[in-house]
This record gives sequence, structure tokens and C-alpha cells, in this order.
Amino acid sequence: MLRRLRFIASIGLIYIATIGTIAGLLQSPRFLAAQAVAEPPAVQQKEIVKKPVVISGRPIHISIENTDINLPLIDGTYDTATDSWTLSETKAQFATMSSPANNQQGTTFIYGHGTAAVFGEISEQHPNLGTLAHVTTDSGHVFTYSLVDVHDYTPNDTSLLDDLTSGAPRLIVQTCSGALSQWRTMFIFAYQEVR
Repeated sequence: MLRRLRFIASIGLIYIATIGTIAGLLQSPRFLAAQAVAEPPAVQQKEIVKKPVVISGRPIHISIENTDINLPLIDGTYDTATDSWTLSETKAQFATMSSPANNQQGTTFIYGHGTAAVFGEISEQHPNLGTLAHVTTDSGHVFTYSLVDVHDYTPNDTSLLDDLTSGAPRLIVQTCSGALSQWRTMFIFAYQEVR
């Protein structure tokens, strides 16, 4: 009987020692590191590419720095049947077939008489390059543009207006100039910012 108890006790000790060793191995840093390597890599998240936010609006007001030009804008259209533009004696006009003021692409075209009530001041004395124009829109944003070029065109040369929807955003202000209003002076402004 004593022999039998010793045998059972020695088997029990071996059993406990074996279980303790296995448990110790399972908790060891080497085992945990090996298990971490064996796990499949985490699924990588796709990088989300954010599209630029387009800010735009229909122009309702224009002002040009260092001048007295501070005018409301109304919609203007071109009538192909009569080959003529709608014109106001006291307001500048936003050509509705051009791009609305925006921060992405296209030309915003604003035009008006070369009279004292509208754009006469700049038709007689061109502002300096770098002069800023501010266009307020019906969406409440103010777009700022910087004058980069001034060019006179004949009334029949509309090449500058051939494509009003592509290219970098810009503003063109047109008025008549010359002793007999024989020129269409185009003030070309590059987009600067919107707020």
C-alpha cells in the first residue's frame, strides 16, 4: 500500500510539473511573440482621398480696389438672333452663359458700359496690374481676383470668350473704350481666394 501511494504521489508530481511547464511556456514572451507573428496581418485601411470642396455662386456685386467701382450685378445674356447683349445704363452684368464665380475652373464674365455710371473709370484709366477685384455671390462668398492683363479687342473678336467653362478660375471684366467706343477692353483677373 505504501508503495502504491508513493507511485501515485510521484505520478501526481510529474503531472503537476508537466502542467506547470506547459502553462509557463504558454505565458512566455517568446511564445506570445511567435503567436503574434503567426496571426494574419491587420487589414490595411484604404487611404481616403478627399475631393476639393467647390465653392461657387452667382455674382451679385463687384468692386475694384483703388477705383470708385462698387456696383450691383444683374444677369446679362447674349441674343444670337439679334447678335447683341442685354445692357443696363447703371449696372454691370454677369454673363449667365459664363461660369459662376468659383474656386475650381472656368471664366466668370462681367460686362458693362464704359460710362461714368458703370465701368467708365477703368475704360479711361486702366488700373495697375495686381489690382484686386472682389465679387460677392448670392451664396454669401466673396471671391478675390488679381489683375494680370488688359487687352483691347475689336467688337468682332470674341476669341477670349470661346471657352468659358474650362481652365483655371478667373474673372474677365469687359467694357467699351476709345473715343468712339470702338474697342472692347478686357480686364483679365486671376483667382486669388474665396472667403
